Amino acid sequence: MNHRSSYRRALPALLLALLADAHAAGRANEFDGLIEPSQTIDIRSPVVGLISQVNAARGGVVKKGAVIVSLDTSVERSAAELARYKSTMDGAVKAGDSRVQYAERKFKRRAELAEKNYGTAQEREDAEVEQRIAQADAQSARENRQLARLELDYASAQVNQRQLRSPIDGVVIEQGQYPGEMTEPSDGKKPILRLAQINPLRVSVLLPAALYPKLKLGMKAEVLPEKPLDGRYPVTVTMIDKIIDAASGTFRVHLLLPNANGALPGGLKARVVFSELPQ
Repeated sequence: MNHRSSYRRALPALLLALLADAHAAGRANEFDGLIEPSQTIDIRSPVVGLISQVNAARGGVVKKGAVIVSLDTSVERSAAELARYKSTMDGAVKAGDSRVQYAERKFKRRAELAEKNYGTAQEREDAEVEQRIAQADAQSARENRQLARLELDYASAQVNQRQLRSPIDGVVIEQGQYPGEMTEPSDGKKPILRLAQINPLRVSVLLPAALYPKLKLGMKAEVLPEKPLDGRYPVTVTMIDKIIDAASGTFRVHLLLPNANGALPGGLKARVVFSELPQ
């Protein structure tokens, strides 16, 4: 009777222990993680200039290739217009070609007369020199026109250099400079804008070193964001650190989290479940 009572008293504790073991087993492949932007980019000017317009603000969405910052280009545009006009000037080329044609005809006549002894050799040589000078002048005119075209390309590139485009689809997470301020290509100053790419997101996890030989690139897992967000999101292992931290006995893993509709923000804590890890 006493043995039976002792058994009944021990039964709840035994069940609790079994449940605790089962819960621990269920969480064996579950780890803390952090949902981050896949990349952050500082937008800085490659040249010194006056900011004339910023086409995005904190929290705004930007598209890859869109102009998000414009610098003053009045001087550069004037230089480009001058180079464009010079590149279309063909008067010198036409004049040079006409002189070449005239010199060639003159040389031909003098050569024929010299062969028939109606002209002197000196006259023939003078005509030949005039022909060569005319050809050189015509070539110089063509080279100057080509130089003007190159100057147009250079001036246009300077204008484009002052139109800063977004290199990614993302969101603005910080604005450090505003229209009317001078900007320069220096890491010492705040960036004009800081962008974050949130599609895809990156999930960062620290795992114990014992799991290193078990984890493989391309392995599937699930992410459970912290409250108030919920749901389970499929992710894929895309990076495994090649160095294990000796002090903590851990290594870092990155997983790719698609976020096409932008439902998940960066900066969330999460639980990551590696259901494919062997027990």
